[in-house]
Amino acid sequence: MKMDNKPKAAEVKIKTMSLGTVVCRFDLPMIFVDHINKAYDNAKDLPAHNKELAGKIEDEFLVNDILTDEIKGTFMDCFRQYLQQAQKPFWHCSLENAWINDMKAGEYNPLHYHSSVTTDLGLSSVLMLKRPESYGVEQSRKEDPSNGWLELAGGQQDPLSVSQLRADVKVGEFYVFPYTMLHGVYPFNGPGIRRTLSYNCNLYKDAVVRQQMDKNAKK
Repeated sequence: MKMDNKPKAAEVKIKTMSLGTVVCRFDLPMIFVDHINKAYDNAKDLPAHNKELAGKIEDEFLVNDILTDEIKGTFMDCFRQYLQQAQKPFWHCSLENAWINDMKAGEYNPLHYHSSVTTDLGLSSVLMLKRPESYGVEQSRKEDPSNGWLELAGGQQDPLSVSQLRADVKVGEFYVFPYTMLHGVYPFNGPGIRRTLSYNCNLYKDAVVRQQMDKNAKK
């Protein structure tokens, strides 16, 4: 009986590890999205937020006051989960401002980053609440669309790094990333509204939070 002495292919396992900035996408339930849309559609006299934002968008409004404590709690949970995924769970989260952008054909959000007057560190976010059936005709390279897409830009430009993430965000998808990450939205040319909610979450070290609490207690 002849033995087959040819070596057999070894089973190779792989685990991919990436260095750099973490981006998380959460899939939130439609009942959550519907509640925000209903509250926004029924709201009156919301404060305009255009002067504080980079977007070339007519309808941008602060929505802090129309979000329930339960909704804010869900956003807070997502931000804390992000920190777990980024292996930085020790930061203290503090919700700042939330606003809604109703983006129409021809409007856009140029590449920009977020900031706060109280800290240089925080988390930005984008939740898709509503989108048109179509973003219109791509004028060229239809196989590589960008109309209405979210773009995230990282700092690594070497040949083997991933420096850009372009996403056709679906309703209910919630993207979270650091304040310092450049991001923007390409214009589209079809009818309808592309509605998103963004929420800023400031991050502080526990020592800073305790120091502030001690100051408040002494007043």
